[in-house]
Amino acid sequence: MPAPIAAPMNWTYPAENDEAGIFEIGRRLAAALGRVPDVTRFEYDPREMLKMTRQCELAARGNRLFTGFQTADKLEAEIARYAALVKAGTKVTVFATGAKPKDQRLKGLKYRELVPATRELANQWFLVADGPEPIAFLSYEIGNEKLFGQGGAATKGKRFVGFITDDKAVVRLMIKSLTQVPVVESEPPVAAARISAEVRALVTAISRSKKAEAKLPAGSVIVAIGRGEDRRAFLRGAAIARDLKRKLVLIDRSAEGFSNPHWDLRGDDASKPAASQLFDERIARREGRNNLADYLEAARIAKIEAGGWFPTKSGGEGILVAVQTFKGSVVVVPADSAKPGLAERLRGMGAADLRKSLDCGVVVAS
Repeated sequence: MPAPIAAPMNWTYPAENDEAGIFEIGRRLAAALGRVPDVTRFEYDPREMLKMTRQCELAARGNRLFTGFQTADKLEAEIARYAALVKAGTKVTVFATGAKPKDQRLKGLKYRELVPATRELANQWFLVADGPEPIAFLSYEIGNEKLFGQGGAATKGKRFVGFITDDKAVVRLMIKSLTQVPVVESEPPVAAARISAEVRALVTAISRSKKAEAKLPAGSVIVAIGRGEDRRAFLRGAAIARDLKRKLVLIDRSAEGFSNPHWDLRGDDASKPAASQLFDERIARREGRNNLADYLEAARIAKIEAGGWFPTKSGGEGILVAVQTFKGSVVVVPADSAKPGLAERLRGMGAADLRKSLDCGVVVAS
């Protein structure tokens, strides 16, 4: 019979956030086990770490495997490999932030969506299997917290430290902690559903009033959000897009700043926003743009083809790039664009200025 674990284990990485923190994890393990744990400590070497993960996956095949992907996007890139593990009878439990990828091949995979965090056990890169050969690999990401969970292991600015072990007591302790991890409680999209209902009501009103927008040439409907009173702008733009069956492009102007929002240090992260492509509500939430995500979700519920985009330039110049990139036929702006303040006038966001600079229609939401 295995020896009982003497004390609960705190796996949260120390706030100092440097390599020395792993010694504190080791001290806690010793206190919990009543002895020094049998682990092999390692520091950042992405090639060795990847090799360790593959060995753990192989050892767990047909048995039970707990694995931390940090984000759902990383699981997306490994669907074929993990679908094969599930097909081979492996009982896989994945921990990550973001919604589970909608792929039927992962139907038999248990997914636990996490609250975002940077120092908690479940949010790290790990694999734990308790049979037939117990094994645990745990890698704490301790580099720039703004890059946490983004890009590959070799991405510039990434730093990791951790261990691999076949100590059965450590394996049991990790599994016990992981099975007690709180997960995100799914809630119905109340805000998005309410906004979607407003869109449908406005579509009916527009259809009955025979608005001039019905004569618009082919092309997408572009809506500027993120500054000013953008809810009505979204509603008007979404209603036009739904009524005329056009693509809806939401430009998040809150991303305007000192730097290009598409340039960052996420290395080979294939799902990061691109200057030439629209993104969905999942990416919007991951980027911390919850207002934009609610609008995109509302559009989806209302059966409108929609996507978000971060402008590459400020004000009217950014709107022009969006019109050219996504073949815009009309731009919808908030009501305050009719009488903009000085800063918005300097950005070229007055409705009169936009009508002069854009080769498409401009609608001021009211």
